[in-house]
Amino acid sequence: IDNLISAARRSPTPRRDEAIVLFLLDTGVRASELCGLTMADLDMNGRMCQVLGKGNKRRPVAFGKVCARALWSMTRDQEPDPADPVFQSYRGRTSGAAMTRSGLRQLVERLGEDAGIHGARCSPHTFRHTFAVQFLRAGGNVFTLQALLGHESIDMTRRYGRPDWRIDKVMV
Repeated sequence: IDNLISAARRSPTPRRDEAIVLFLLDTGVRASELCGLTMADLDMNGRMCQVLGKGNKRRPVAFGKVCARALWSMTRDQEPDPADPVFQSYRGRTSGAAMTRSGLRQLVERLGEDAGIHGARCSPHTFRHTFAVQFLRAGGNVFTLQALLGHESIDMTRRYGRPDWRIDKVMV
């Protein structure tokens, strides 16, 4: 994780990329939820946001102080419109538009390579699993995790915290 954060800080868009890595680690959101986040969804003072998940359902998601500082650093030089995407693309034809799931996947894979991560998949979804494992290791319960991940079924949540889940599939 430290290597990924360092790689993000060395990237062409360091403030955005560090904020993305920290946001994924702190929240466990799906790639589509991160990409769909707008400035109106963020409550920086409360360190909360509203994400639009599967089934067009909104849920609150909290993030920590370090992530909040990174988000503030990323947005402090702009006067964003509430409809602006939080995480914008800076490449290709869609520069300034919301980052796409494909763009996010490519970014995370690139950061993984730059961080020297080999033998484990480095993807936005791996961050989701990492979040779940860290939450359970810290003493969280599977029912709270279900709500945090936006799962309708506890069976899906249990897959994220299975005892047989190979540790090399997460970044902890």
